[in-house]
Amino acid sequence: MGGTDCGVYRIGLGVYAIGRLAGAEADALSAHLSGCPPCRTELARLRDVAELLARSVRRRGSAGRGPRTGASGRGLSGACAYGAAGPGRSR
Repeated sequence: MGGTDCGVYRIGLGVYAIGRLAGAEADALSAHLSGCPPCRTELARLRDVAELLARSVRRRGSAGRGPRTGASGRGLSGACAYGAAGPGRSR
């Protein structure tokens, strides 16, 4: 495992996979990855997932729909938006 504690580095792998880890953290993780096959394997898996999600978003965007608004645009269901005792719910 490269002789270091992978747990410290695994926390940042997801952010690194999407290219959002910067500075000294990115440099340290990059150095760790050069000597740690298990972390490189995990990074490859995370990059695959990130690419699938990106393709999913691009595919949805090309469906001709405009931007979402309201509760659904924030990923909330009607129950979350109004609460358990909101309109149409028993009190």
